[in-house]
Amino acid sequence: MNRTTIFVGPACISMEYQPDLKRITGEGGEIASVVPGSIAAEIGLQPGDVILAVDNLRLRDVIDYRFAIAEDSVELLVRRGDEEFICEIEKDADEDLGIEFVEPLFDRLRTCNNKCPFCFLTQMPKGLRRSLYLKDDDYRLGFLYGNFVTFTNLTEDDWRRIEQQRLSPQYLSVHATDRALRAVLLGKPDVPDVLEQIRRLGRIGITVHTQIVALPEVNDGAALHQSIRDLADLYPIVQTIAVVPVGLTKYRFDGKRPQTIKAAIAIHETPEWVDATWERQPRWDDAVRLNEAQVANLGYCARQIVAADVPMRCYRPDEASRIIDLVEAYQQEFRRRHGVGIVYASDEFYLLCGRDLPPAADYDGMPQYSNGVGMTRDFLDGWAKAQRRLPARLPQRTELTIVCGTLIAPILQRVVDRLNRIVNLEVRLLPVVNRFFGETVTVSGLLMGQDVAPAIREAGARRALLPRVMFDHTGARTIDEYTVERISAESGAAVAVAGEPDEIVRYVRALRVAR
Repeated sequence: MNRTTIFVGPACISMEYQPDLKRITGEGGEIASVVPGSIAAEIGLQPGDVILAVDNLRLRDVIDYRFAIAEDSVELLVRRGDEEFICEIEKDADEDLGIEFVEPLFDRLRTCNNKCPFCFLTQMPKGLRRSLYLKDDDYRLGFLYGNFVTFTNLTEDDWRRIEQQRLSPQYLSVHATDRALRAVLLGKPDVPDVLEQIRRLGRIGITVHTQIVALPEVNDGAALHQSIRDLADLYPIVQTIAVVPVGLTKYRFDGKRPQTIKAAIAIHETPEWVDATWERQPRWDDAVRLNEAQVANLGYCARQIVAADVPMRCYRPDEASRIIDLVEAYQQEFRRRHGVGIVYASDEFYLLCGRDLPPAADYDGMPQYSNGVGMTRDFLDGWAKAQRRLPARLPQRTELTIVCGTLIAPILQRVVDRLNRIVNLEVRLLPVVNRFFGETVTVSGLLMGQDVAPAIREAGARRALLPRVMFDHTGARTIDEYTVERISAESGAAVAVAGEPDEIVRYVRALRVAR
């Protein structure tokens, strides 16, 4: 799950790059665009051309391409239609050719061999576009875009490539350093030792950002203490640890009981969820029995069985506050010891319990920004600066409705209050309840067009500003295939999209000349 922008207010969720399998052919990289005036433009390369090889090296992905062209002299093997030709190029070693590719991966996408009980893909109904069900776990996307991966499918060839091409940093989903508990949280009884994997990364000069998806009463008590301590002990190999809350939609169990981790793992094993892009694995019960036969430490297997029977649920406000207390206590300790916080609670924990967000300095440069850590603080600080450019008045009375998810509403109310100080501008906030995924899904990034359009219509809004993050990374469509134009048509309102604070200000300033 390319991680991209924010929103009208933080959504504590990011839109990840989603590969288009139809464009990953295993036959090189298709050119999407050529920068005007670049080397590629000078030699006549065009969108649609396919770079098959550089200096006889067949390319697996854009990473291979970047390494291969870092020479004074390169030779490209290009296919255009049914013809192939060679381009010989002399340049500076660090000079780019000016090519953008349709897809960053040219060969097979690495799919996931885990069965995480909180996997969002199995929490969606059938019928959405196919790419949304793509279960990727590709370390190359971690390096390129910050996608979190598990390292459960790495081969020795992968390790050699990570070392040779210095693919650092990596982004690793840990969830628990206790190996038995991590096995349960990945739905895979035979997981590798993640701490040893991180040490191995350190030995080859690779750093790592980690995340822990926390589940109430599962990995957020003693297990969370242990995970934070274990990972922080590996600093500076481990650069950061993000603790984020589990997200559950109404489709997780579809109202069925029991709602346990084991039941959630079993959803991966049903025929309707076994897809050609997923790597088939043994059923959980069969794998546990096999593990019992092979592992001498029966306590390890017993803890897997017990942990898998724990119910799954979302966090309550009081529990969210407890997680913040735990994380901030470790931050203070690590700042004294290392000068940085290392571990950070996601914005969603703060928003859930209504606690004040830390100052920007406490996020140490916000290295886990796209994981929902520091987004809200960044938005508030950006708004504090951007609002200075707001007009004092509009020439005529204008109404505006700002749409958002329910979680961020208290933060965005501050924006609305400031906008209402502009003479002739009347702004109201419209938090939209997520009927599609269920009321437990409160972030703006998962708003659906079919929920937003009727909410705008029922509110009688004539002009609405939507959160950019509810659209895909191209900004074209929502998860349920609504475009801005369709939302406008069904809601009867003039609809626009904004993300950063500056975009909100530009939109409001433009209202001075709007008719």
